[in-house]
Amino acid sequence: MKLLFLLIFLSIDNINGICISPIDHIQPPICSRDINILGEKKTYEYAKLFFGNIHNTINSNQRDCILNSKDYISKDIKKCVEQLTINNYTIPSKVAQGLVLNNDNKWNSACAKNMPCSDFNQFVYNGTFNKLIKKCNVEKQFKILFNNTHFIQSSWYGIKYCQNLYPNKCFYLEKEKCSNIDYPYACPVSKWMYANNFMLFYILDPLIASRLPSCRIIY
Repeated sequence: MKLLFLLIFLSIDNINGICISPIDHIQPPICSRDINILGEKKTYEYAKLFFGNIHNTINSNQRDCILNSKDYISKDIKKCVEQLTINNYTIPSKVAQGLVLNNDNKWNSACAKNMPCSDFNQFVYNGTFNKLIKKCNVEKQFKILFNNTHFIQSSWYGIKYCQNLYPNKCFYLEKEKCSNIDYPYACPVSKWMYANNFMLFYILDPLIASRLPSCRIIY
């Protein structure tokens, strides 16, 4: 009888595991003590969840073209990547909170109006980013991304919903699944934008994606 119960439990657990969206699966927990980077192991694990494999990345020459072209968008992408990842130029606790210093030297959401990550969204809308990926010969990799259901979903909720609720602050309320409590988060560490950024950064370079914060701090 105990064996039968165990088999039923494992079957239900397995079914639940299959049904969990990768977006929910990689949702970072609230930080407790140490704030660390996501790390390579988790990065490749999450890439397999989203893409089915770990191979949809661009090569070093293509990456150099994306990040170091003479076009202004390249500078914008580099700055956005820097602000959203834990590196020598950022403060881990602020990255985990989704905050950066604005032009008035005040802490604000990294995706607030006129910030580099917010500007990048405009480059996507007006076709500037498409011109860049054609120039850098990475259309194949990004076509796979743009047709990815998880990317489409996280982009819609992250950009059309989260970033547009309070564009000057760029934060929103996210319901915690277990406690059913609403917590305020800056949009860069919302589950939608976190997943969206992870997929973008992974194609650019898995090592960049691995430097996303492994947890997040309430706004």
